[in-house]
Amino acid sequence: MQFTDKEDIEKPIDEVFDAVTDYEAFEKQVMRRGHEITRLDAQSSGGVGMSWKMRIPVRGTLRELTATVSRYDRPDHVALDLRIGGLDAVVNVELIALSPKRTRMSLEIELMPRSITSRVLVQSLRLKRASLTKTLRKRLGEFAEHLEARPSHTA
Repeated sequence: MQFTDKEDIEKPIDEVFDAVTDYEAFEKQVMRRGHEITRLDAQSSGGVGMSWKMRIPVRGTLRELTATVSRYDRPDHVALDLRIGGLDAVVNVELIALSPKRTRMSLEIELMPRSITSRVLVQSLRLKRASLTKTLRKRLGEFAEHLEARPSHTA
């Protein structure tokens, strides 16, 4: 099952890439929501192999999720491999410079069930596809608005 969306952002591609790969900010966001997160690698800079372990609620139960950066091509592509129980997911973020100060961000999430339980979960998500897509679009729009409101570091 796949979810896709795209958003045009009024920022240069390098700034959008920096925001998408600001892993410290995402770690803080997870902690602010009251979830556990642990960095598993010892890399000092971003790149392939960075990984985290998180405990997040899924359908009322705390589940362990691992996330690993599987692709890191500055400034246009980042991919994360996620594993939560019997469900694997790949999150691809692709950036395209539309102009020197405008970037299109495309997000693709592919869910791949590996167990019967996760197949049932994905099947139930199919029934909610429209609302999940709407939520994804809203979150992507909020990310773009937040990024556009930041002062530009290239100006």
